[in-house]
Parts: sequence; structure tokens; C-alpha cells
Amino acid sequence: MSEVIPVIHNVFSVEIVKQFAKICYGLGFKMVVVSKPSGAAAQAGVPEAQKLALKKGKALVVLSELGDVVEIFRPSLFIFITPKKYAKELFDAERVASEAQRGTVAIVFGGSEPGVSAKEMELGVPMHINVEDDLGPLGFAAIVLHSVAKSLEEKLIMVK
Repeated sequence: MSEVIPVIHNVFSVEIVKQFAKICYGLGFKMVVVSKPSGAAAQAGVPEAQKLALKKGKALVVLSELGDVVEIFRPSLFIFITPKKYAKELFDAERVASEAQRGTVAIVFGGSEPGVSAKEMELGVPMHINVEDDLGPLGFAAIVLHSVAKSLEEKLIMVK
């Protein structure tokens, strides 16, 4: 089995980086990727998230752009979680869990407004969670990653 990698992209806020890492590690994900951190997020948020990763025995990877995520991890499925108005496809945690058994799945959350450009979204599949409003990166991450963790756990139980 490969893995699911949560990615926070284009983030400026120290608190968003820290809380994103806390959500991901708390739900059992082994690695978090921070792509294109800027300003305070790069100077203080990334070191705080790195400290949390080290304390928990997890990994934190910092990359300069989404193309690097694709180049390094070569995900078989590259998902962008967006507000409903930017995506036609509904997010499916079961699909993610099934794909993670065959390869790596990266799930990208935009860390600011705008979080991910239309050009960047061409790298993967924009998906929504059937909510009209923008919940922000932490709201989207908590909902999506919890459903993925639950689906992965169910797949593991079925395999045993």
C-alpha cells in the first residue's frame, strides 16, 4: 500500500500551517507537504510544524511549488479540494482509499485566497465536498482528511 499525502499550498499564515499539520498528524497521516509557503508561514509556521512532526515521529516536506510535488511523489491521483463553484467532481473518500492501495494520492488544499490558481489545478482533479461556501483550508482539511482516514481504516479491516 502506498499513501495519501495532504498538501497545503500557497500559505501565508503561521497558524494555518501549524493547525494543518496538527489535523493531519492527529488523523494518522505520516507526512505533510507544505508547498509555496510565504512570509510568516515560511519563517515561523514551517519551523513550528517541523517541531510537531519531530515530536510525533512524522515527516514534513517543504517544496517551492506544486510541480515539485508531482515530480517527487508522482501521485497516481492528484486532487485539489475547492469550493463547489470551482469543481465539477464530487470528492469520494472511497476512491481515494482504493487508489492509495495501488499508488500515492496527493490531496491539495489552498492555504490562502486564492489558494490554487486555475493553471495549477490543471495538474490534477479539482473536487468539491458539496458545500456552497468556502470553509477555508482547515475546515476542508478536517472534513476531507477525516473521511479519507475512515475509508483507509475500513479498507485495512476488510483486507485483514
